[in-house]
Amino acid sequence: MNNFQKIKVDEVEYYIVDSIQDLRAEDSFIHRQNKLKIFKGNGESRKYVGSYIGNNGQKLNHFFEYTTWGNTKINNNRTYPIIQENCFFSKENLLKYLYDARIEYQQQEQVYNFDITKNFDENLKQINNLSKKKINFSIYDVSDFTDNKRGNRGYIRSNSEIWDLWRKLILPKISYLSILKLLPTNNQSSQPIYYFRILLDYQFRSIVHSQLNISSLDFVTKNQEEKKNKKTISREGASKYRKKVIDYMSQCPFSKISDDRLLIASHIKPYNVCIKEDKPKEAIDYLNGLALSPTYDKLFDQGYITFSDKGELICGTQLSAYTWGKLQINPNAKNIMRIYPEKREQYLEFHRKYVFQDNINDLT
Repeated sequence: MNNFQKIKVDEVEYYIVDSIQDLRAEDSFIHRQNKLKIFKGNGESRKYVGSYIGNNGQKLNHFFEYTTWGNTKINNNRTYPIIQENCFFSKENLLKYLYDARIEYQQQEQVYNFDITKNFDENLKQINNLSKKKINFSIYDVSDFTDNKRGNRGYIRSNSEIWDLWRKLILPKISYLSILKLLPTNNQSSQPIYYFRILLDYQFRSIVHSQLNISSLDFVTKNQEEKKNKKTISREGASKYRKKVIDYMSQCPFSKISDDRLLIASHIKPYNVCIKEDKPKEAIDYLNGLALSPTYDKLFDQGYITFSDKGELICGTQLSAYTWGKLQINPNAKNIMRIYPEKREQYLEFHRKYVFQDNINDLT
């Protein structure tokens, strides 16, 4: 089990033995209060999780430890067998999702059937009223029948209140579901548990919006005049920033590429946050930058990886073990020095707290 990444849930340490990542939140699944205008209907409470026929089916069977997808008739009566009883959402993840999505709730860059602004406070209230940090539920097989011509699509649903709540919470097209299959590190013979998490596309996360307010979950209201007065960095200033970053850090620590034509001066504390906070000097501070080749720039910029104050690489849990392998990154190798962090500590702290997509305290 030493090769498996670890995560803490309620102070209990688990191995991530498998995962299903990036399950998009289809409009058909979204609660009617958050539906896009281009779609009609009320939606349904079943969630598509993959094909249960062919190679994909083998992965789905192994992941859920369930093999009778779609065989849900007894004496011609439809039944809904339990797939897994050990599933849960975490209150912390639901709050983080809502925090990330609050600007979209307000600005509504997508075109919705209704004004969704009023839904934010109600959703926040319901989450805060949850009495437990870890909310358990069971999932049922509501797949297409195997005798149906399209009978290869695996669907799940639940009768729990938390299932209804997360359908009301999520926004279509820009949200997705991640499911982690976990085993406790101190009892690997036990039954697995399944951690359901909801996540938001990076470009819609509040961290990348110009009206970011990192101090609370309150909506941000800024007038146009204030936005006009914010200082931006000239092209010449940006060019000098890039040169200083690469002069100070002459190669990407992952790819070892040193050709500056292939390097990106990646901000640690995002540029738009520095401008929003009226701190243009931070935006062009070479210590607020890392020289990274494009793939690793994206990993860092979008919060899939971060670094400790000692320069140690910290990997999040948003990517599969297969993807980490293709990137030639061992997510467990946190003790490998990847960068020299001197004088970057304040920026790295911001990145870990606000850009990194995982809770740093949950990673071991």
